[in-house]
Parts: sequence; structure tokens; C-alpha cells
Amino acid sequence: MFQALDMNFCVELCTEEGGEQVELIRGGADVEVTAQNVHEYVRRYADHRMDRVPEKAMKSLRMGVFDVIPANSLEGLTAEDLRLLLNGVGSINVQTLISYTSFNDESGESNEKVQRFKRWFWSVVEKMNNHERQDLVYFWTSSPALPASEEGFQPMPSITIRPADDDHLPTANTCISRLYIPIYSSKQILRSKLLLAIKTKAFGFV
Repeated sequence: MFQALDMNFCVELCTEEGGEQVELIRGGADVEVTAQNVHEYVRRYADHRMDRVPEKAMKSLRMGVFDVIPANSLEGLTAEDLRLLLNGVGSINVQTLISYTSFNDESGESNEKVQRFKRWFWSVVEKMNNHERQDLVYFWTSSPALPASEEGFQPMPSITIRPADDDHLPTANTCISRLYIPIYSSKQILRSKLLLAIKTKAFGFV
């Protein structure tokens, strides 16, 4: 099978990578890939593709980062820390989201109805699974994750409660992390409209 593939211990680089043939081991052009050495070939190929090829670009990236951020300020920063800073937290904690969120009432309803509606909203969110919560946050802010800290959430998420209207779906302005929701007549309607809206994703902007 390996003979039919006619493979050796070399890798062909694309034009952007230099457009040359590189030997994975000394004399690799004369070493055929066989059932006996295929694991070594895969290891060396992966190492070259993931480590050697991007090395120059990574050095440039490193220089760019240190041009903006002093190197000593990153001491102790782990790969996981960096991932959290860049990507946020994948698991949506409802209490954290509550602490980040403010409300603006444009419904014209009594304070009692508005407060009840807020309780309905958070009750619906609490009963969502994490995937649905990610869809909600994505629909709301254009990111499916919460930032690792409050400082990373700018602008902070907000909800504008609009006048009663059981026929329309919630909408969002992701540029300012604002959700617009009519003050629905029941929690069940709120739940069904919200779940339907967050599934459309692309139609969240208003």
C-alpha cells in the first residue's frame, strides 16, 4: 500500500511557505515511507507543519506583542490564561451574566409587571442548556462566550424592555450588546420567542 503512494521523508511547501522541498530527516528524499516507519514520518511531518513552518511568523507575532505589552507583564501567564483572555469563558454562568446586565424600561407598564418580566427572563435563561445560553449570548453580543472578567465586556450587556407585543421576536444590537424584548404576556411566550430568535443568529441586528 505504501509503495503505491510513493511517499518519502520530504514535504513540499506551498509558495507562501517558500515553495521548496524540505527533507524531514537527512537524506529524506531517498527514504521511502513504509509500514515500519510511517509513525516516525507522521511525527516528523506534524512537527514540521505545526512548529517549523510557522516559526518565522510566530517570532514576528511575538515581537509585535512585546512591542505593545512589556514582556515582564506576561510573566506567569499560562496558555490557558491567554485563551480565557482572548476567547472568554465557554460555560455561561447565569449569575455572572445577571451581574453584568442592566435593564432599560420602555414598556410603559407598571413596575410590578416589569419586575415580574425580569424574573421570567432570568428563569428562562437558567433553564436553558449551555449551548442555548451560548446562542443567546452570541445573538446578544456577537460572541458565544463571556469575557474572563468584567473589564473585558465593553460595552456591558443591557436589555431594553419594549411595549407589549406577543407577535414579534426579540432583536439585538450586537455593536452595543443590547437586547430588545417586548414585554410578553406570559413566560411561555417569552421562552418560545427567545429560543426562536436566538436560533436565527444572523437576524439579531436591529
